[in-house]
Amino acid sequence: MNTSEVLGLICDISWLFAYIAIIWRGFKDRSLAMPMVALCANIMWEGIYSFIYQPFSSYLHYSSIAWFLFDIPIAWQCFLYGEKDFPPTFTRNIFRITFFATLAICFAFIINVFPDLNDTEGVYTGFVINMVMSIVFVYMLLRRNNINGQSIYIALFKFIGTLFAFLNICYELPTAAMQPTNFPAIITELFSYHSYPLTPMIKISYPIIFIFDILYIILLYRKLREEKVNFWARL
Repeated sequence: MNTSEVLGLICDISWLFAYIAIIWRGFKDRSLAMPMVALCANIMWEGIYSFIYQPFSSYLHYSSIAWFLFDIPIAWQCFLYGEKDFPPTFTRNIFRITFFATLAICFAFIINVFPDLNDTEGVYTGFVINMVMSIVFVYMLLRRNNINGQSIYIALFKFIGTLFAFLNICYELPTAAMQPTNFPAIITELFSYHSYPLTPMIKISYPIIFIFDILYIILLYRKLREEKVNFWARL
């Protein structure tokens, strides 16, 4: 395996563990473990690449199908427990209507962004969805003010998976400067490169993801300590 394949594999394995942790914790706590907006955008991204658009590689196509299948039990959690995240005036039926409406809005937005931005690798939409997910995870923790549906493993594996996705993009830049032995040139290239997939949009969105992922890890760690929970034992 070359370096790019190793980075991609670490990304995929980390996200696989994050999905498993989300599914496990959600059913264990009878709580939605991924915020609804992030879930709807995520499942539409993977559904479109699985069944509508043909990605640039078979690997991305098959991995999208796999992630879509993992999204199904998370969507079922949302269907069962999601109304708990809304005010009491939100009845179960109103919540479910809101859930399906959010899915429809995400579908309409994402399916048009792919061709409009020529997002052949799903980088724009993938990182923007990830950025939204990072922000709403922090918001979810602060709003709930408890650890229901959350674990340190979800936070860590999401952070690692996204980090290695970004590193993989950086490594694949088609220039001689992007060599592991030439660190100053790498930094210069990262700031000066403006073509797809490392566009200014990505160079803005990933630092935001990084900051909010670290913030979520810290806040969740403190909340687990406050509730005297062994965070490593809480799968």
